[in-house]
Amino acid sequence: MPLVVDKDKVRMDILMAFERCMSETPMSNVSLRDIAKEAGMSHANLLNYFSSKDDLIVSYARYIKDYIRDLCSEWFHTHSRKRFKSNLNYMNAFMSYLTSGKVNESRRNATTQTLVFSQYNPEIALLVQEQFAEWRRIMEECLVSIYGEQVGAKEAEVMVALVAGVFLCNYTHTLTGKANDNFIGLFGNLAKS
Repeated sequence: MPLVVDKDKVRMDILMAFERCMSETPMSNVSLRDIAKEAGMSHANLLNYFSSKDDLIVSYARYIKDYIRDLCSEWFHTHSRKRFKSNLNYMNAFMSYLTSGKVNESRRNATTQTLVFSQYNPEIALLVQEQFAEWRRIMEECLVSIYGEQVGAKEAEVMVALVAGVFLCNYTHTLTGKANDNFIGLFGNLAKS
């Protein structure tokens, strides 16, 4: 009887091995052999799933695009605005989640390397542009549902910039967490004259 292999699971195992390798070594220095070793397979077997390192990086970028989209969407879908005293409290809770995450939540720490690599790979650059376009769409839908039609694309773009900055600071461990309870409020203080 032939061995049945779940190819999607093996591909995901390889992507996670790649991510673990990137936690120790910059993406540009990680070889397919390093990834194969981390995944517990031969280099030749890895090539059955990814034809090249670029193919693997593009697949990882696709995974990250979907992962972050789903992460943000899930938060808004599982946290009703009605549970919060004000819109400000609601948005602060979202930003606090982005900076801290849930207890024992695994975050994709190699995201920033993928974003930087997009500067050198047109296919990844396109994926990153699609990622940010999806974020804007999701943020606009969420903001309109919270604030009504008076907010839209411009506010969504501002939120995307804020979210991207939080992800970057979070993954580089540069946030102190002291602003989490009033993230948006403190940001708004900068607009006061």
